Parts: sequence; structure tokens; C-alpha cells
Amino acid sequence: MREMELHGQALLDYINGAEDAHYILRRDDGIAYPLIYAKQFFYPEGLPELDRIAVRHCAGKVLDLGAGAGSHSLAIQDRGLDVISVDISAKAVEVISRRGCKNAKYGDIFDSYPEPFDTVFVILNIGIVQNLNGLTRFLKHLDTLMSENGRLITDSIDPRDSEDESYRKYTQAKIAKGRYLGERTLRIEYKNQISDWFEWAHIDPETLGQYVRKAGYSMERLVDDGKRYLGSVSKR
Repeated sequence: MREMELHGQALLDYINGAEDAHYILRRDDGIAYPLIYAKQFFYPEGLPELDRIAVRHCAGKVLDLGAGAGSHSLAIQDRGLDVISVDISAKAVEVISRRGCKNAKYGDIFDSYPEPFDTVFVILNIGIVQNLNGLTRFLKHLDTLMSENGRLITDSIDPRDSEDESYRKYTQAKIAKGRYLGERTLRIEYKNQISDWFEWAHIDPETLGQYVRKAGYSMERLVDDGKRYLGSVSKR
């Protein structure tokens, strides 16, 4: 997803001194989300509780996919664990490295590795699978990433729960088109640049659990903070 390079550019601008660096995330119905500030991915006040719980559930050798600014990787590293921090944005990888992550790598979620991992960590971005077909593909690929006793730690937003009228209308429009209600078509607008449209998915816990079981795994819901839920996926 080269579209994420603008996200990486905002992160890089922030650590280079642009404290107000922010971008617009716009849906294909024209509605823009509240401004996305690069600063929020650095968690100046510390990781939220759900994220801290996610980090505590990491064990052994960890693969952090979609590592972004590297904040979760650093927290995992601080626990004394070996972590490979992967991002599809080369600029984000630069940020991750400069912040002190020991093994930052440019790559895709479908890349292969010579040895399996005890924990595959996908926090803030299971949406990078893009849609339910992508989720099926990723769960199949997961078997090549995880050790026999390994697990996937991931989270998502439940797209069924929203008080925002435009969000509900958007969801209903997706359903009317025969698509999963959590699929989003988005673009990033940063400075004078606009990314191509890309797909993202918010996956409700029941649907995620269904796809997990179909792929031959089991899922435990660890916590729900009212905005996001956290799950642990492991081999049966």
C-alpha cells in the first residue's frame, strides 16, 4: 500500500520538528475524519491501557506488522523481547529506526521469514488486510508466520456501533452494494499531496471470530475499551 507513504511522511516530518504535522483521512463519500495528527502515534502521554495489555501479551520472538512510528515495538523491546518492526512506508521505517528500534524492516504483511514467530502483533491496523478476502488470505499466511504455540495479537473497531449519522449511512451504503459493512475506501491528503484511494476494514469481533475459526484457529477476546477490542488468535 504505497498510499501509506504520506502517513510515513507526516511521521517523519514530526520527528524532524514539525510538531503540528497532520493529515486528512477522507472517505469516498467525501466525508473527512477529524484531523489525524502525527503526534498521536508517538503517544507522548504513554500507550493507552488496551495497547499496554496488547504489549503484555507478547512473548518470545515478535513480528510487529504495520509498526508505524514504532511506539509499540519500543514498548515490546523494553520488555526485553526481540522484535522485528515492519512497515510498508519507507519513511516510517526511517522513523522506527531513528527512535531506537533495533530491527526495522520495509515490507508487506504477506512477506515470508526464515523462522516463525512466537507473537505476530498487528495493533491499530488489522484493517491493512483491506477486506474480508484479504483477511482470509492473511489468516492463511499466518500459518507460515507463527510457531506451533504462537499467537496473533490484534485489534479492531466494531463498525456496527456508532452514534455518527454519516458513518451509519456510509455503512448502510456498503451493505447495499453487497459489501461487508466494515469496509472503507479512503485516501490521505497531506500538504499538497493526495494519495490514491485504498481499502481498509473495521472488522466486528463476531465476524473476525468466524473467519478465524474457518481458518483453523481459535480466538480469545481479551478486552474491549468501548472503542476498540483486543483479541488473541492461536492454533487450536
